[in-house]
Amino acid sequence: MLQRTGNETRLAWSFFGIFGILAILVMINASLIQGLDNGVFNGLTLVASPSLTSIFTLVATLASPAVTLVIALIFSIGLYVTHHQTLGLLAISTMFGGDVVAFIMKNIVRRARPSQQLVPDTGFSFPSGHVFGTVLLVIIVVGISLQLLSSQSLRVGLVFFGIIWVLIVMVSRVYLRDHYATDTLGSVFLASGCWYQAKAWYARWQEKAQRLLNWSLRSRR
Repeated sequence: MLQRTGNETRLAWSFFGIFGILAILVMINASLIQGLDNGVFNGLTLVASPSLTSIFTLVATLASPAVTLVIALIFSIGLYVTHHQTLGLLAISTMFGGDVVAFIMKNIVRRARPSQQLVPDTGFSFPSGHVFGTVLLVIIVVGISLQLLSSQSLRVGLVFFGIIWVLIVMVSRVYLRDHYATDTLGSVFLASGCWYQAKAWYARWQEKAQRLLNWSLRSRR
């Protein structure tokens, strides 16, 4: 059973609200957004190097939406076969559903990508698909694993690694000029909202889904 605080719906809509405000500012090309994005671009230009470009290109490959989706699927299957079937369903449905939401938002905002990309990419820019998928995957894996791991050191290490990986992916997308800094921030807010909304829904259907799964397993015997 996934531990709840009772504030999941409120948190979800808080994150969605922040994302919505940011999306509106992006769509009207607010000066605040321009200043933040240009400032981050200028800062990263100072540390640019061929070796760093190669590292961040590899990071972009490892954090691609296809890779994060495959990892989420493997994690979900692992939960299913270790008798955490409903948690497995939560993980994969949240990942698939979140990707659909991010795709829809891209096509609503329709923000063009930055110019002078170091690694060419296509599609719209806001929010970043790489960052969205990475953040949602990390939240799913950490959020569920913390309920199952008994070792405090493993729990702390998992959280630490997840945060560091998210930050690396966020920096890589801006460094490679495939996204603006605000694209990556938007992805964090949207992914967080999707996770808390999924947790709120999970509390409602978990018992029914478990009964259905138990009935299905018994009928096969």
